[in-house]
Amino acid sequence: MRKLLLPLAFAFCSLSVFGQSANSEIIIGVVPNVSARIINTNYQPMAEYFEKNLGRKVAITTGTNFPNFYQRALANEFQIMVTAPNLARVSQVDGNWEAIAVLEPGIPGLLVGLAGRQNNLELLRGKKLAVANPQSLVALASINWLSSQGFISGKDYEILRIANDDSLGISLKTGDAAFAIMSQGEFNAKDAELKKILSPVNTFVKLPGFFIMVNTNVAGSEKQKMKSLILDFPKSDQAKQFFTLTGFTGLNPPTSEQLKFLDSFVAVTRQGLTQAK
Repeated sequence: MRKLLLPLAFAFCSLSVFGQSANSEIIIGVVPNVSARIINTNYQPMAEYFEKNLGRKVAITTGTNFPNFYQRALANEFQIMVTAPNLARVSQVDGNWEAIAVLEPGIPGLLVGLAGRQNNLELLRGKKLAVANPQSLVALASINWLSSQGFISGKDYEILRIANDDSLGISLKTGDAAFAIMSQGEFNAKDAELKKILSPVNTFVKLPGFFIMVNTNVAGSEKQKMKSLILDFPKSDQAKQFFTLTGFTGLNPPTSEQLKFLDSFVAVTRQGLTQAK
């Protein structure tokens, strides 16, 4: 199999060029919650599974950030997509996407501080909270949780937007932020030396896992095959590799309760995606 992460510049290719590629390849879009290098490594087993069972070459791509990835999804630049739950719901409402499965377990949201100190939440008052992706469901849920604890964004603390998730821990080390918000996956992806100085303080929420989706523009027979293959994925040898690499353990069809929960974040997610630079 061609082990390839499509260059991010590919996002700006013309639709006609992308259409020609789609005739020979299946494109799996993966939300950029971690670095492109980690995405390419972690999702190769899934790509190999689809390539083997669809008889077509499969390539992995991502986006430069959440808004860019969302725009690529709306432009139908992927046939299969793995994305954060709130982006999945907005893409389903605004675009041509059908939710097929939710990866398990769900996504814990972590408040992270520096190791070796008393990480009382009062340290946040008048300080900054580091967030890499303000449009992520973990970040949005953290604002709700902090509000329930008596901390109002813009009044009791400020959001410090960090360029990438690799720098979240560094912002704590330098003192630029009092705490950082991360998913469990983002925390796990930190290198060993950085994790030594970080301490998860609170698991403030457990969200639905990443959604696996199929573009509804895919031809009917192939779309149905993709849907079946997604649900059968845990039975495959490639799934064992994928689960080992990512920490996921399985998948299930989305529930009405999950979709209803995500509906409450659609408007704020859409607003953040369209306003972000």
